Amino acid sequence: MKKLLLILCREYRMRLRRPSFWVLTLLVPVVLAFLYALPVLAAQKSARQATVLVVDQTGLFEGSLISSDEVHFHAMPSLEYARREAGKNDLILFIPMRETTIPRDAFLYYRGGLPSPALQNQVDNQLQVLLRNAILEDVYQLEPSVYHSVESTRIKLHTQDAASGKESFSGVKTVVAIVLAVLMVLALVLFGVQVMRSVQEEKQNRVAEVLASSVRPLQLLVGKVTGVALVAVTQLVLWIALTALAINGVQASAPDLFQQARQQQEHHALATKGAEATVQYDTTVQLVDETVQGLTAIQLPLVAAMFLLFFLLGYLLYGALLAALAARLDSDADALQWVLLLALPLFAVLILTPLLLNNPSGALGIGFTFVPFTAPAAVMLRLPFGLPAWQVGLSALLLLLLFAAAALQAARTYRRHLVR
Repeated sequence: MKKLLLILCREYRMRLRRPSFWVLTLLVPVVLAFLYALPVLAAQKSARQATVLVVDQTGLFEGSLISSDEVHFHAMPSLEYARREAGKNDLILFIPMRETTIPRDAFLYYRGGLPSPALQNQVDNQLQVLLRNAILEDVYQLEPSVYHSVESTRIKLHTQDAASGKESFSGVKTVVAIVLAVLMVLALVLFGVQVMRSVQEEKQNRVAEVLASSVRPLQLLVGKVTGVALVAVTQLVLWIALTALAINGVQASAPDLFQQARQQQEHHALATKGAEATVQYDTTVQLVDETVQGLTAIQLPLVAAMFLLFFLLGYLLYGALLAALAARLDSDADALQWVLLLALPLFAVLILTPLLLNNPSGALGIGFTFVPFTAPAAVMLRLPFGLPAWQVGLSALLLLLLFAAAALQAARTYRRHLVR
């Protein structure tokens, strides 16, 4: 046990001393914080009110288009006059007269840069609502408020557990399950390759032969894999903590900027006019509330604990196999090909994600849960939807048993290929 701890501590300290470890540990939170602030900064930089010169030959939209922070509507008497008065970045909205009283086309002319999709959608939404209101009033003599009261009526289907009465929140759980599975696969492959690279480096500089002559191969293997696992956990914890601090620092450095961005996001659906805009805003609010409630129902602390458990178990299994391959193979290209081959079961789970999410408790999901090579990703996909404790325990036990068998076999490979 003492020698095992010495190997473990050596692997852990050796990686913490590498400049690359600290560069990545400090650089990743900064990059994530920058990516977090980038949309807000880009939106503020491009937040210039566009001027739209309106030429309405039908008279239906005259004085009804509402200006906002993003667009200002200005009426013009004719298209020729609008072309003369338009600046380099001004837009012209032309609604021609037709033989019928209902216009069928509208044209948005621009010079230079193409108007943003958000601006085009805002103009289009206002035109649609105003045209429909005009048709309701003039053709059907119906108050638009009456129509909107019927149009905005919705019935919400609640999927609940018959015993507990709890909401399912299947949409939120689906997104969380996919994110967890993808992160699990990426983490296992990333840190598994680190074990392989470590063995290859020590094999090339003959350090492995010196270590193998003083400790048993099994101790060397387990110490190396466990040491890299502790480094992985340390880096993940530092990434989470430093990213949270970096994002809070970015928000604290410009609180008005982020508050304005949140307000713009909340009121973006109010760009259209009338009761229809209220329906859109209510839908957005309901979506946010449902997301928050769904995340609360998932029991995130339990999910985080299960993610850490199956990451460690899956990493130990794949790390032992990759370490054995690194001891056996001499070519880096051959080693990378074997990495892809070993990771195929994990990628198979990602490929079959639609089938697994369609029936998380089906035979396919249960089968993948009990196969150690696919268990880490399969458990993450099924966990948000509820996973029986006995299945979690059995899956973890099978992973641990297969790791023990893989470690013994990898130790034999170490003995044959490192100790000459």
